Amino acid sequence: MKRIGRILLCILMITVLFGISIMGNFVVKSENKSKGKKRTAITKEEMKEWAAPDEEMLEYYDLGEFSTTLPVIYMNTKGQQILKENVICGNIALLDGNEEAQSVSAVPNSIYRATIKYRGASSYSKFDKKQYRIKFYKNSKENEKKVSLAGMGANSEWVLNGPYLDKTLIRNKFVYDLARELNGWAPDTRFVELFVDGKYQGVYLAVEPVTNGESRLRLAEFGLLSGETAYVVNRDRIDTGTEEIETWGKTKGYTYNALYIRYPSKNKITEKQKEYIKNDISEFEQVLYGENFKDKRSGYQEYIDMDNWVDYFIINEFAMNYDAGNLSTYVYKELGGKLQLAAWDFNNGFDNYQWFHTETDRLYTVENSWFDRLWQDENFREHVCERYVQLRKTTLSDEHIADKIASYQEKLGDAVDRNFKVWGYSFDENLLAGTDKDGMSRNIGSYEEAMKQLTDTIRERLAYLDKELGGN
Repeated sequence: MKRIGRILLCILMITVLFGISIMGNFVVKSENKSKGKKRTAITKEEMKEWAAPDEEMLEYYDLGEFSTTLPVIYMNTKGQQILKENVICGNIALLDGNEEAQSVSAVPNSIYRATIKYRGASSYSKFDKKQYRIKFYKNSKENEKKVSLAGMGANSEWVLNGPYLDKTLIRNKFVYDLARELNGWAPDTRFVELFVDGKYQGVYLAVEPVTNGESRLRLAEFGLLSGETAYVVNRDRIDTGTEEIETWGKTKGYTYNALYIRYPSKNKITEKQKEYIKNDISEFEQVLYGENFKDKRSGYQEYIDMDNWVDYFIINEFAMNYDAGNLSTYVYKELGGKLQLAAWDFNNGFDNYQWFHTETDRLYTVENSWFDRLWQDENFREHVCERYVQLRKTTLSDEHIADKIASYQEKLGDAVDRNFKVWGYSFDENLLAGTDKDGMSRNIGSYEEAMKQLTDTIRERLAYLDKELGGN
């Protein structure tokens, strides 16, 4: 009987191994078949929708048919005027970057239907190089299409940020990447080169906007019958958004500008959910600006993710972001979670505000909404100082910062020169008002000068923060 049992066991093992082998071959063949079906270029029919580079315009800018290692985005407006108020329907073709030089006239890898609109405040009204908000769709406008733009996580909504005031081209990329090393969510980004209706537009930064999704905030998509829901709100200029909520802090004069609900979307949000979001933030503000706000059990700490708010404070102070808390400020909360902040908009960082000089030897966020009160709590200040000392050994170390900046310059390569072949006249514009600490004009005259201004400002800023927050 034992011998028969061993024989049966051997037969069973052989059968299992043979089955695994067959399945393994099946999986490999299926994968190979799938890979074989993966498209590497658009079809001849789709070529008719591709707005290929305009050779005459390339010659006009003395660029010729150049090659690039960066991903390339080709926007086709189909002859329509791009607006800020309303979207237009066009299409967008993508040439994937693969670290090897590719001709910008090479056939794109993919093409999609998309809505296109301008975005931005001062950048929209004052700068020639425009900012875009794009959204990908399937065959009809009703069905969104998730696209992995330049290798980032697939999503339908994207921002194309065109550095104009920032002559280094890297400020947003630099701070976003540092923020992704901290607590909380921060956008992923990629350098790209952009063509609009065949005309070269230079270097852009493809950016994940602060939205929900699998590769984004990953908030719950369904709320409770009571109206309780995950949400995203942002504080920005008055009359710049829809779904504004008047919270307690605004009505009592403690906070500035306006709060807008960004998630759930205006097409899906219910009145109960609006009321819940308004009351939830109001409750936090009442406690924050109340007498017992420092209490660790019943004070503001019950409402915020302390680690996230501390990191947000530090990264914005490092960047000298005058607006943090008052403008371009995004707050999100998971169902049953605590309030968190997402880093956003550093084009004006490191003394690059258009209207005034920002000094390296003072704190800015401490005067803004919510943070003005938080800074009055010694416990919050202690958390900030302890965390800053930690980050100076890692994310904010001199070596790490220098490596980041060098890597961006290497990544951009010749694209910097191409960008300023189109936008080089901006060096002659009077874009930065006032004078610097030495009484000299703040206007930047060259790319090299812009990089020096950035690195010098970072060095001075860290020296100040080392004393103010690091105890040196």
